Amino acid sequence: MSISYWQNSFYAQNSKSLEYDIVIIGAGIAGLSTAYWIEKTQPQLKIALIDKQFIAAGASGKNAGFVTCGSAEHFHKLQQQFGLDKAVEIWKFSETNRQLVGQEIIQNNSSEVDYFQTGSATVCPRPSEWERYLKIEKTMKTAGIDVELVTPDLLQKNYGVKNAVGAIQYLHDGIIHPVKLLNQIQKKLKRTDFYFNEEVFNITETHNQVQIQTRSHSFQAGKVFAGLNGFVSELFPELKNLVKPQRGQVVVTEKLPPFVKGPCYLTEHLCYFRQLPTGELLVGGFRNQDLEAENTAFDSISEKIQQALTQFTQSYFNNTQTVKINYRWSGVMGFTPDGQMLIGQIPSSKNIYTMAGCSGHGMGLSFHAAKVMVENALTNTPVPTHLNIQRQQAPAAH
Repeated sequence: MSISYWQNSFYAQNSKSLEYDIVIIGAGIAGLSTAYWIEKTQPQLKIALIDKQFIAAGASGKNAGFVTCGSAEHFHKLQQQFGLDKAVEIWKFSETNRQLVGQEIIQNNSSEVDYFQTGSATVCPRPSEWERYLKIEKTMKTAGIDVELVTPDLLQKNYGVKNAVGAIQYLHDGIIHPVKLLNQIQKKLKRTDFYFNEEVFNITETHNQVQIQTRSHSFQAGKVFAGLNGFVSELFPELKNLVKPQRGQVVVTEKLPPFVKGPCYLTEHLCYFRQLPTGELLVGGFRNQDLEAENTAFDSISEKIQQALTQFTQSYFNNTQTVKINYRWSGVMGFTPDGQMLIGQIPSSKNIYTMAGCSGHGMGLSFHAAKVMVENALTNTPVPTHLNIQRQQAPAAH
């Protein structure tokens, strides 16, 4: 949304001024996790969290509910891109994310957020690829990652996958209800004030103070944290070429008998699926059917991708030929050039920090990433090199 001079000048003159130590922009998992870690480590600070809509209105409430490190193919690509040691470090970052969510938020209340540790499977796309998958599984296991091979029979039995040569199963991934998770994080926030339906009109910064202007309020803060993922460049255009929005689409069916025990990846279609605890089958992906159209910040389903999702859902499994699709939706993610998040101080700013560009792994990264960002901003703890925003200079946006 663009803001006119008339809007900004009028609301700046007629809004209520509020002072906080910290202002967080965005009420998704990034923003709520940031508030959580600030409250935990710096309880004396006064925090405001603002959002133009409501909690989980964006991608945090529109994803597939995977709490995963990613597919085995994802690990293989990390190894090719960064080398084995860094690939393991990146994978372990997500493992720590899952552990922190369990220790700090879920605790002994898994049923409150529909959390199940199920493992996940990455299906080998064709027999000619099986030797490569054997090597990937061996590399991951040697690196201390808990994976095992899955036979075709077990794939059919546990994931509903038919006519496959096999898969790599990672044992510790899980599934969750993402909005229930965010609600649980919010319940733990005792010193954060929430302001919803407050779109940011303008941000200005002096040497030691940031002013955030919304329709109703003018916030003054010592530090600002932006948890906007794919939309971060709308407030900070200098990041336009470093975080690009990309849409993902999902369908959910009517209830079915249980036949998929956990997340399953079919990477040749950029496809993934899982079954909800109540029986509905969720299928997402197929962005590669129309990549140019999916490189957008426009949050709306498209006929081409939805047709691909529907056809797959009703033809791939043995028991879904006539299944009814009950939900169709899209969500906008943020992708970086190297596929790794940006965490740290926005280059042109002294007091504004961000975590953005989750590159499709927001649920598997953000709780841990928020901890890293908060520690960096408040105690000057270094950000891991592959996540540090300073690793790339943002080209000028035109």
